[in-house]
Amino acid sequence: MHRLENLVLNRVAPLTQKKVAETLKVEPTNFSRFLSNKGHSLSFAKFCELFDVLGIEAVAPDDDSTVTITREEYESLRFFARKGIEG
Repeated sequence: MHRLENLVLNRVAPLTQKKVAETLKVEPTNFSRFLSNKGHSLSFAKFCELFDVLGIEAVAPDDDSTVTITREEYESLRFFARKGIEG
């Protein structure tokens, strides 16, 4: 399973498929089929709305205004920043 697929499914799980479907104003059975790749699709607008509902932001690799790093790198930077502040 693709990493993004896992992310979407993990974000949907605590909200429940039914609640997400209702928020998107789509039939819960159609949303379930969409998530399980069983032949139902969402419009592009609904797909984008799904990301908003789940709090997922897309970042383009060539977007110079945003930098993404791994959690490990982030935690290391936080650690050294705290050390620098503390002296």
